[in-house]
Amino acid sequence: MNESEFQRLIEAAIQGRLMARDEARLQDHLEKDPVAKRLWQEELALTRLLKKLPDAPLASNFTAQVLLAVDHAEQREHRHRSSGILKWITGRRPVLRLGWACAVIAAAGLGYHQYHVVGRARMAASLASIASGVETASNATQLPPAELWQDFEPIYRLGNRSGADEELLAALR
Repeated sequence: MNESEFQRLIEAAIQGRLMARDEARLQDHLEKDPVAKRLWQEELALTRLLKKLPDAPLASNFTAQVLLAVDHAEQREHRHRSSGILKWITGRRPVLRLGWACAVIAAAGLGYHQYHVVGRARMAASLASIASGVETASNATQLPPAELWQDFEPIYRLGNRSGADEELLAALR
């Protein structure tokens, strides 16, 4: 006989609900196991002492106290239900908290990455609009014909005379 079955038989015997077949099994077990017999005797002695105790008088406001306790229990249950989502999120399990922390970090990283992607897209759009309005250097100006460049050296040497310009400016004043 295992321990749980022994406990069940003891409880049934104390409450007076033990059938003859179960009583025979209990007596057989008690004869074979001295420790179980000692436990059985202690239970019987305790039960006899409890039955000898007088009934405690009830308070005059017993019903009111019971109803108040029921109201408090309902309020606690309501508070527990309302904060159930928060408890589910935070939880007492470290794995759940770690999971939520990873989810928050992943969301923050994704937001940061998306912010930079949008910034780069805006910059690319701005550069594209600027580039569409600017012509390339080869299209913007036409180079002068090659004959003009033949006289470049003499013209350049004439332009290095700084004194002539100053005389001209003095004459114009």
